[in-house]
Amino acid sequence: MRGNPREISKVILGEKQISITEFIAVTNYEAIVEFDETYKQKVEQSNQTLKNALKSSQKIYGVNTGLGDNWTKEIDYKQQANLQKNILRSHSVAVGNPLSYAETRAIMLMALVNLGRGFSGVSLETLISVKEMLNRHIYPFAPGEGSVGYLSIEAHIYRAMIGDGKVFVDSKIIDSQIELTRLKIKIPQLQPKEGLALISGTMAVTGIAILATYNIYSELKNVELGAALSFEGLKGAFSELDENVMELKKHQEQYEVAANIRRILKGSQNLLESQDLRVQDALSIRTMPQMIGALDRVFKETLQSVYEELLSVSDNPVLLNSNGAKAWMNGNFDATYVSLHMDYLVIAVTNFVNTIERIVNRFLDTRHSGFPPFLVSSPGANNGLMIVHYTLAGILNEMKLLTNPVNINNSTMSAEQEDVVTFAYLASKKALVVSEKFKEVMSIWFFVTKEALEFLDIKKLAPSLQSVISEMRKTVPKIEHDRAFYDDLVNIKKILNQGILIDRVEEIVGSVGVDLNV
Repeated sequence: MRGNPREISKVILGEKQISITEFIAVTNYEAIVEFDETYKQKVEQSNQTLKNALKSSQKIYGVNTGLGDNWTKEIDYKQQANLQKNILRSHSVAVGNPLSYAETRAIMLMALVNLGRGFSGVSLETLISVKEMLNRHIYPFAPGEGSVGYLSIEAHIYRAMIGDGKVFVDSKIIDSQIELTRLKIKIPQLQPKEGLALISGTMAVTGIAILATYNIYSELKNVELGAALSFEGLKGAFSELDENVMELKKHQEQYEVAANIRRILKGSQNLLESQDLRVQDALSIRTMPQMIGALDRVFKETLQSVYEELLSVSDNPVLLNSNGAKAWMNGNFDATYVSLHMDYLVIAVTNFVNTIERIVNRFLDTRHSGFPPFLVSSPGANNGLMIVHYTLAGILNEMKLLTNPVNINNSTMSAEQEDVVTFAYLASKKALVVSEKFKEVMSIWFFVTKEALEFLDIKKLAPSLQSVISEMRKTVPKIEHDRAFYDDLVNIKKILNQGILIDRVEEIVGSVGVDLNV
């Protein structure tokens, strides 16, 4: 992993490529954004290229022509700036619940990264205004539903920037001009192409995809630990993790997962004493290296695709100086790469949650685990963790509903001029929802495994797992009788998100889990 986003206070855009960790530092932890000289020069040169292109007779989509099927309509020079305001106004038709603070920040940061590459023709003044929105913690009101990939959601955000929209202040929605005036933030005057550039491309799709991907990464760091806890508690057979067996399957991720689980379990007296317990384990235990390895593979592929999109230019048109200043109309706004991988990642995560649910079931069923029913010492008068399983089942079935792929759908827009759309925005939003549900699932899994291990001799567990149980006991005491377990789930979710448990493990066995290498 490239650093901890909580520890990054400033991100400089320009010569150096932004990392996923830096991106999250801005969106989730309000790191300040700055531009270096390279960034400024690229933007100013591109803006001059647009001005030069407009002096020629070239028709430039969305600048001196209308949009969509109105591309045949020419726009007089005097109306070109006004067109950009009209684009934001007419496209502000999203509905439903508003985007979260982090989502709006992700979209605005994507605009700075994307448009700052120097091929979009926007002015530095306008990008400085976007930067000010981030650095001054402005939270634009943007309804989150009604996008086939881009346009309407973004339009609400940037109407707020030009003083024509709404923002949140102390949980209330007010006119953005009031807040911008109060904070003495300069309202930009949109120039030709800027309204279109701000709302088109893969900025919303990719920004939200990064949030989802990072959420899942944060939990994947804990998955091998969860597997080791489960293996310890259900007394799995070492043969199922054996290096020689793993080498027979030609998937590197599976091999690495098994090796990491073995390292976490090293020194377990509990497992050494139970190897003759059964011929082989249930599939939920026996195939954990295979299941987690497959999930890791999908995550890596998704991360690479999303990161490549982060570093791409997705504007239409783009400005190039080859053979004279010229605008090139193109299809780089298409978000199929991200959309396909978001669908893929959602399926992979949900598939693994099926395994988690089966493991939880085995722990709670005394016939399979040998522990007291529902992991409480005096069952009957106490229900123990019976209903936690119900919660998990409910979440899992919601996740299954969200595995329906978005990419197989299509609607024809704008009098058939835009006849293929990806619905990539929906794919990213769906993935973000699933990533949040995955966090809840992980907290349930760790709660159940922790309570199961409380019935064993802790001193016989692997040293790394002894450390984990000791850490969890600080906020989640052993269940002696029924209590409101909601607080326990919240506490476990918190320490998982903060990486506290995996830190305890890595202090003993070294680095484990999938890495964030971009």
